[in-house]
Amino acid sequence: MSEFTAIRAVSQTLFDILEANITNSTEPELQGVPIDLRSPREMRGDGTPSLGISLWLYQVVRNADLLNHPPQRPAPDRILRRALPIELYYLVTPIANEPEDEQALMGRVLQVFNDRPILRGSDLKDSLLNTQVELRMILEAPSLEELTRIWHALQEPYQLSVTYMVQDRKSVV
Repeated sequence: MSEFTAIRAVSQTLFDILEANITNSTEPELQGVPIDLRSPREMRGDGTPSLGISLWLYQVVRNADLLNHPPQRPAPDRILRRALPIELYYLVTPIANEPEDEQALMGRVLQVFNDRPILRGSDLKDSLLNTQVELRMILEAPSLEELTRIWHALQEPYQLSVTYMVQDRKSVV
């Protein structure tokens, strides 16, 4: 990802996919459930109804293994600007009044992202549209200690959530 808007574009891509499959779903229990890019704490703190899915970007990490790839040379006297290989980490948290509703929302999020582990072409939004970028969605399995640190940083009690790592597949393969 080489444009400064790439992080925003990845977030918008994930947001739009969840919105299309949850908020705009024909399933009565999913229809109208909002997707929000804010943290779970921010979502609860603004007085909005306690229903929704927080898709919060909580960490951006440089992929050090890819920094040593040689630069591309389209011509002997020209070197293309290198894309910074980064990995984006999202905490996905269903927010509902009832645990059963949280579990149903979580199940749908997992299903949506499992059905689309690679995002490309018309899936991409914002500055990623019409590019050759391919995003790989990886369901992470952080330890309980790591999850506890995330929730502690939010100053919130632990809640049902999953983390996804998103990386540009083209710069990994």
